[in-house]
Amino acid sequence: MFTQFLAFSGVLMNMTISKASLDDWQTVQNLARFYVYDMARYCGFLPGWETPPNGLYTCDDLSSYFTDSDRYSFLIKVDHELAGFVLINKVGSIPEVDWNMGEFFVISKFQGKGVGRTAAEQIFMQFPGLWEVMQIPENKGAIAFWNKVIQRYTNGHFMHTQTLIPKPIAHIMEVLRFDSLLNFNHL
Repeated sequence: MFTQFLAFSGVLMNMTISKASLDDWQTVQNLARFYVYDMARYCGFLPGWETPPNGLYTCDDLSSYFTDSDRYSFLIKVDHELAGFVLINKVGSIPEVDWNMGEFFVISKFQGKGVGRTAAEQIFMQFPGLWEVMQIPENKGAIAFWNKVIQRYTNGHFMHTQTLIPKPIAHIMEVLRFDSLLNFNHL
């Protein structure tokens, strides 16, 4: 478990990142509905992103992050309150990739307070190697967030490309790639 104190608007917050267990799967699955809702702000006019007729957003089954040995899941908490999740895997757009940020979500009330940046930096340090972080091109909020976080973390030593991802359906993704083993003197 990782713990760090963050100060925002004069308030000190205790942020923790802890490995999630299979018992946490349903919690992450529930949070993922809000994750999809947040992404719909940018992607809602794309085919397949229509508002569900019953008003209840759904997401892919994330159980593999709790059962597969090459996938990892983490819960983010602020002052013991659930604040988000991190899901990483080893599925990159090129074979050399060691780690891929599969899914990353911070609840809106904790966004813009350093929670996401701190969580990402800690995960990058905990899992050294060649990283990819991908975003849907329409998700301008995620692109801005990840560019800022990775720019800071790497001191600008990263690659940003648009890449055709062939599976499950061919689609273009914004891909940020960097090696977290390099000494960036970032923290």
